[in-house]
Amino acid sequence: MAESKGAHGETMRLGGTPLPAKLRNDAIVEVIFEMRFDMLTIPEILIGRLADHEPWKGFTQGRLPAYEIPAPLRQADPNLRFQAVFELSSDERHVRIGPEVISYHRTAPYVGWQQFQPELNETIDALFHVADGLTIRRLGLRYLNALRSDPHRISSVSDLDLEIQVAGERLSGNVNLNFTTDVAPTGACTVRIATTEFIQGKLPPNTSVFVDVDVFTKDGFEAKQPPVVKEWLAAAHAAEKQHFFRLLTDQCVEALQED
Repeated sequence: MAESKGAHGETMRLGGTPLPAKLRNDAIVEVIFEMRFDMLTIPEILIGRLADHEPWKGFTQGRLPAYEIPAPLRQADPNLRFQAVFELSSDERHVRIGPEVISYHRTAPYVGWQQFQPELNETIDALFHVADGLTIRRLGLRYLNALRSDPHRISSVSDLDLEIQVAGERLSGNVNLNFTTDVAPTGACTVRIATTEFIQGKLPPNTSVFVDVDVFTKDGFEAKQPPVVKEWLAAAHAAEKQHFFRLLTDQCVEALQED
């Protein structure tokens, strides 16, 4: 599938049509925005301040499993250091907080970027407002998608704009494929494409292919001001869209995009 730039800078598909804003029936099951940071504020104070953040005051509060692990053990283990220990929840929205991490989650039904982006910007502003001496070390924006035979007309990986071959033989059965590409200027994107045999957890009925698109900053990234984070977030969303929609054929996008 070829892509080019239109007169106004939008990414164009083969035939000159721009990438759609969204599909008529999107495949998104969850979106996650994560910030990892160096922190000088005492963790309990940070969590308390965020729990009192006005837009989240009505959220249900609860401890996560990592809360029971002693803090020195979490700090010493790279696999636990950035685990959230506390959660604020309200319907499809979840805020998960740890001593050096905060993540904002939206589960299905997805509300669209025009509504979701302000929620993420609010999360960025809240963290910088309550945290002292904040330095962001890593950002990530991740979209989890469940493509279905109905309504997406994707019955197998063979229906994607993708070809996987081994010794000249095309693979079309059980597939678990991961690849990473650079995203200018300071990031990368890992795309995971898997059939349901490789996915744990509950999926929508008739799911045939799971697509995980994860845009993140590389080692060495640093941000100390909200505008830098917000600028990266907008660029990451644009990159995520490109990486997702290039997996779909032009015919599929034309059939599924909103009028």
